[in-house]
Amino acid sequence: MEQKPQQRAETLRRELEHHEYQYYVLDQPEITDAEYDALFRELQALEAEHPELRTPDSITQRVGGQPREDIAKAPHSSSMLSLDNALNEAELREFDARVRTLLGPSAPFSYVAELKLDGLSMAARYDAGRLQLALTRGNGNIGEDVTANARTIRSLPLRVRPHTLADIPFEVRGEVVMQRRSFERLNQKNEEAGLPRFANPRNAAAGALRALDPAITAARQLDYFAYFLLRDGRPFFESHWESLNELDRAGFKVNPQRAKCANLDELLAFIRAWESKRDDLPYEIDGVVVKVDSLAQQDQLGWTAKAPRWAIAFKFPARQAATVLESIEVQVGRTGTLTPVAHLKPVIISGVTVSRATLHNEDEIARLGVEIGDTVLVER
Repeated sequence: MEQKPQQRAETLRRELEHHEYQYYVLDQPEITDAEYDALFRELQALEAEHPELRTPDSITQRVGGQPREDIAKAPHSSSMLSLDNALNEAELREFDARVRTLLGPSAPFSYVAELKLDGLSMAARYDAGRLQLALTRGNGNIGEDVTANARTIRSLPLRVRPHTLADIPFEVRGEVVMQRRSFERLNQKNEEAGLPRFANPRNAAAGALRALDPAITAARQLDYFAYFLLRDGRPFFESHWESLNELDRAGFKVNPQRAKCANLDELLAFIRAWESKRDDLPYEIDGVVVKVDSLAQQDQLGWTAKAPRWAIAFKFPARQAATVLESIEVQVGRTGTLTPVAHLKPVIISGVTVSRATLHNEDEIARLGVEIGDTVLVER
């Protein structure tokens, strides 16, 4: 029996949402691009014929709306704090010792280890299972409203799958990244158009998420990995590990490269394994995030003014490569500041092509004693 327009529109949305989840979250497509496009065009035509059926959470709205004139701001449900860093194994051991001291020497606990994605944080709020608001980190208390742009990110659900979260207001926090293949395509297009290359995927993703025109965001093909589930600004479950699993079940893209570690030795094994495999990933990472799993123990450990005491970011050593200084150009900033920029023979560091580096000022050039034609060590 032929479906009524409203029923057919809903059927098409569910089918398309399923196939987007299979493709963008699981990387396991079930139909061809042509078959997907045919379903998408049918929904577009149906919504054009019946405009009252076009909803903000319809998958056809991912292409981006009208350009904005400015960026509005809104407060976060709770502070989006940054993490303290551990730059080596000794500092990680100090963190572990502090946790054990504060929890008590006999208190059992475990860590959750997650890859530290090199992107930018974004909070997404849902009500009745539908995306309502997306905010950048901003200053940690107030973020920029990037909802229209966030809707174009195909791995971010516009509405959650049938699930307990579909019936309650909740918030997801995660990382917006640009995959390496998307970054290389973007730079290739820029070169062909005579535009400057982006230095790294993070810069390209940040510019796209904050762009006034959502069509720019859509064209950059950003990705979103969820890592926090909150309600009223507080964690939803009693363990961080369970929150990650629940986000996974609800249809969010959660990084599968994570581990629950019973002790420091297991944690260090996870870190060493991924430091050696970081270049095999389709996206950039710069370390591993470590969190105490239990919410009750997180509350017991508390926070400093800037960061939680129950989490730390273990940063991988900076990557270096030798190349040749080909020229130096002086750039004039918006305030008239003169900044010398080194133009380098392109070299790949951590999967990113580096061809420029700032020399800060004339005194820095004199201090380094650098001259055109010199072989230099570049660190990223």
